[in-house]
Amino acid sequence: MPSFYEMPAVSPTMEVGTIVAWRVAEGQSFESGTVLAEIGTDKANMDAEIFERGVLLKHLASEGDELPPGAPIAIWGKAGDDIGPLLAELASRKAPSPAAPAPAPAPVAAAPAPDPAPVAAAPAPAPAVAPSAALPAGGTIVRTWMGRALPADFQDPPGDIQAAAPRVSASPLARKVAADLGIALSAVRGSGPNGRVVRADVEAVAARPAPAAPAPVGPVDETVRLSPMRKTIARRLTAVHQEVPVFQLTVSWDGAEMVRLRDALKRVMPDAKISYNDMVIAACGRALRAFPKANAGWGEAGIVRYGRVDVGVAVAVDDGLITPVIKGADHLGLAEIGARMRELAGRARDGKLAPDEYTGGTFTISNLGMFDIEHFTAILNPPAAAILAVGRLAQVPVVVDGALTVGWRMNATLTCDHRVIDGATGAQFLQVLRRYIETPALLAV
Repeated sequence: MPSFYEMPAVSPTMEVGTIVAWRVAEGQSFESGTVLAEIGTDKANMDAEIFERGVLLKHLASEGDELPPGAPIAIWGKAGDDIGPLLAELASRKAPSPAAPAPAPAPVAAAPAPDPAPVAAAPAPAPAVAPSAALPAGGTIVRTWMGRALPADFQDPPGDIQAAAPRVSASPLARKVAADLGIALSAVRGSGPNGRVVRADVEAVAARPAPAAPAPVGPVDETVRLSPMRKTIARRLTAVHQEVPVFQLTVSWDGAEMVRLRDALKRVMPDAKISYNDMVIAACGRALRAFPKANAGWGEAGIVRYGRVDVGVAVAVDDGLITPVIKGADHLGLAEIGARMRELAGRARDGKLAPDEYTGGTFTISNLGMFDIEHFTAILNPPAAAILAVGRLAQVPVVVDGALTVGWRMNATLTCDHRVIDGATGAQFLQVLRRYIETPALLAV
């Protein structure tokens, strides 16, 4: 018996899935564990498997279609199965239910006809020129027009005199053809005797090509279709911005030791490719372990203090933003963090992350320093109650021991969920984090 294959919920945050590509064609047989289609979610592209064996009888959706989990997207069964009943069932699901007939109006008793009212005599039509009349003391009627008296022998002009439009000379057949085609004779130039419009003149006007629409002036607007990822980003960030009370704390760190450590690591470990971002991840992992009040989130029953330190790191992709999670960041060395970050970021850009690789972060980092951004603020990434926005590490004029010199500085801003982290709590966490940033040798401990 044929069966529907429904859109699987391949991601915990998935509300709709996009059929990126069908991997099994109509009429093709498959074994248990076969990937039927590649499904695009709000975060990544996932494989949709089937754990039966049979034949894919019909695709019910095309590549590029978006459907919610549970919606039928294919029919499978055995070769030769009749899929008519399933198609009829699907059509009945989509057909709107007939509207209930409106109840018949209740009979209304006829009201007795009222007595006819007396009909007043119709007023005489007003003249085309309506002069006013005044009765002077002597009793003689003086007619005026715009404040001036009219002669006693003034006669009103007939009321039906109107300015008539000039009549176009045209043959009866030309008039009929013009009326049928909706062409005004005044717009036709006659070629007959004395400029008379004939049938050929009307048909010549009708045969003229319509004027081309004017070309658009300037650039043309383009509407970019929203991907599932962009829709999810818009919905979640709007909700966070409207519902969560936040505040920001900004600091400036001395990055001289980070520069020295990275230079030394490049000499002794040239293949490690450790970045300043990897150092910030490691520093946040150690600081969250030392100060667990910042490693928290808002829950229905209360504040959740996480027992793990999983740091999410924002990565820009074609459709928006995704946060791969470095799990157990408080126990990883710099080289291991660097290797994991490069591998996760690469698969994130290819849309190949598994759901558990981009969900469940207890803290988030967003770094725009590589774009020469000095300072910015970031929007929270729930369930984490804090996100650190990191600017560039650059040489700037600084005052050291009362003397002006050149130093390395890095600006960062911590955005906090005020329901979970108070101002003093956030400031204390940044003090702990400063110790690891400005003394990165502690990251080896």
